[in-house]
Amino acid sequence: MKKTSSPAAAVVESEENFESSAPVGSEVGMQLEDFSIDCLDGSTFHLADTRGKVVFLNLWATYCTPCVKELPHFDAIYHEHEGDIAMLAVHSSMVVDDPAQYLSDKGWTIPFALDTDDDMVWGIVNGSSVLPQTIVLNRRGEVIYNQKGSVTPEMLAAFYEQAAG
Repeated sequence: MKKTSSPAAAVVESEENFESSAPVGSEVGMQLEDFSIDCLDGSTFHLADTRGKVVFLNLWATYCTPCVKELPHFDAIYHEHEGDIAMLAVHSSMVVDDPAQYLSDKGWTIPFALDTDDDMVWGIVNGSSVLPQTIVLNRRGEVIYNQKGSVTPEMLAAFYEQAAG
C-alpha cells in the first residue's frame, strides 16, 4: 500500500484494494455470496467482515473420516497465520453425532458452525454430499479454490500463498 496523508485515508485506501467486481458465485474467479452463520462457540461468522484476509471454508461431518483427519491441518494453518486468515468449518445439517460434543475434547480452536436446516452455506459454495470440501478466498473474497476431496498441509500452505499474493 502506498503512503497516505492520514490514518483515515490509509483505511479507506486499503478497503478499496479489497473490493471485487467479479460476479457472485462459487466458481474460481467469482466472489462468494455474503452470508452470516452462528458458530458453536456463540460467535457469528460474517463473510463480509473477512475482506482483507485469506479465507478458508471447510465442509465436513463427524461421520466423514477424511474430514476429521484433515481438521488438524486447518487448525495448524489458522494459528500459523493468525490475524491474516479467517476460517470456518461448517458441518452439514445432517447430524449423526452432536458436532459440539464431538469437538469438545479435540482442542481445535478454529470456528465451527452447524449449517442451517436449508443448508444455506452448502448452497452458497455449491456443496454436495461428497465430503470434505475446501473453499479458499483471496483478500477480495474471490474464490481461488473450491474442490471436493481431502487436502494436505502442503496444499493448504500453497493455497494461502496464492490467496495472500
